[in-house]
Amino acid sequence: MKIPSKVHYAIVILIDIARQGKGATATGNDIARRQNISFPFVAQLLNKLKHAGLLESVRGGSAGGYHFKESPSEITVKRIVDAIEPEFCICPGNGTKTDREVDEVVRSFWQELEAEMETMLEINTLEDLVRRTAKIKE
Repeated sequence: MKIPSKVHYAIVILIDIARQGKGATATGNDIARRQNISFPFVAQLLNKLKHAGLLESVRGGSAGGYHFKESPSEITVKRIVDAIEPEFCICPGNGTKTDREVDEVVRSFWQELEAEMETMLEINTLEDLVRRTAKIKE
C-alpha cells in the first residue's frame, strides 16, 4: 500500500505551520525552503487545505501567509487526507474474477484493514504529530 505523496506533503506542511507557534503565519516560500519542497507544489497543497477550511490566508507584508482556522488539536489526520485525496481507499475494485469464497475472505480482510486505518486517521490529530516531532528533538 502506498500513501499518496500529496497527503504526506500536506501533513508535513501543516506540521511546519504548527511548529511556528500559536497564531503565527507561514508563507508558502518559507515552508518550501524549510521543508525542501518546490514552491509550486506547496502552493497547490496550501490552496487545497485552505479550500477545505483547515487554513486561512492573510495578506499583509511580513504578517502575511497562512495560519490555522482552528487549533491543530481539532484537526484530525482524516480531515487532512479527505482535503487532499478524498477518494483514498485500499479496497480493490469489483473487477476480480477469482473464486467467490476466497474473494470474499480477501475483500473482508481489506475492509477490516481499512476500518482500522480509518480509526487511526480519526483519533490522531495534527497536534499529536507535532508532539511526536518535539520528542524527536529531545
